[in-house]
Amino acid sequence: MDIKKVYVLCPKGVKTGGPELLHQLVFTINMFDNGPKAYLTYTSETSEGAPVEAYREYIGDSGIAESQIEDDENNVIVFPEINLNLMHKFRNAKKYIWWLSVDNFLLKTFSGYKKERGILRAIKHALIGDLYIYNSNSAIKLADKHLCQSFYAIDYLKSRGINDEKIEYLADYINDMYVENSSEYAKCDKISRVLYNPKKGKEFTQKLIDAAPNNIEWVPLINLTNAQVADYLSTSKLYIDFGNHPGMDRFPREAATCGCCVITDKRGSAKFKEDVNIPDQYKFEDKEENIPAILEQIEYCLNNYDVAFKDFENYRNIIKGQKAKFVEDVNKVFR
Repeated sequence: MDIKKVYVLCPKGVKTGGPELLHQLVFTINMFDNGPKAYLTYTSETSEGAPVEAYREYIGDSGIAESQIEDDENNVIVFPEINLNLMHKFRNAKKYIWWLSVDNFLLKTFSGYKKERGILRAIKHALIGDLYIYNSNSAIKLADKHLCQSFYAIDYLKSRGINDEKIEYLADYINDMYVENSSEYAKCDKISRVLYNPKKGKEFTQKLIDAAPNNIEWVPLINLTNAQVADYLSTSKLYIDFGNHPGMDRFPREAATCGCCVITDKRGSAKFKEDVNIPDQYKFEDKEENIPAILEQIEYCLNNYDVAFKDFENYRNIIKGQKAKFVEDVNKVFR
């Protein structure tokens, strides 16, 4: 198919990893000469929001409204997995689903929300329209292509019966700041402390903190600018992540690039070597019986940082090459 225009749906005014990646996709498609023209397209339900200032570097002021989409057979609409409820609006354009987060999609379905939050909450949110009100299986099978940010997403789609010819790998890359400054970050003096994201895996992380020796310093990364996060990551020895991994998460990659050792659980994308490519001894199931072993590995990283640091060299090299791989994959999918 000769693609003329690509419309990438995105919530307006939301500053997280997913929306930034949607902006990066538009920017990358528009880099190519003689390729399709890409448009960052704000979803109608978020039209009252204000564009995120930090994303102007990708699209300037060129974002358009969902109502401006030309529903033509030579055009493509990219739907993040949380916006499949919009697919029925378009009859002619090709429909590509970009799976940035398997877990966020499951939370939009009645069965997934019920499993995570309970039957009563699921019923409540279904009644007020927060959950998908149509058969998500039909929406998934309706897509012309499935773009997967992680091998976790590929595995999920195959479990739903999607054929290989409809699946394309399209991952992402972390902010250039981390890769460009990685050599300087490596020279920073490292403080013997453990960083974590308190928005993920809070209960299990708290169990680790409660069971740990009192001399271990724990620092939650919250309400910080990108520069402040980079400062913590580049001056600390260890980052742990025992939350869910809905896609190939950015925090572990940013931490490793800044020189941190990384310990994760085995949930979601962290289960897949291709998504979180760290040695097996740094991955654990988040079970109470594993707490002593996890704490032992934490102390190993803190007490033997210079040795443990070398275990992440392959992971850091993979991360540094992800931007070039992203450009290559975008070219393959949309040219």
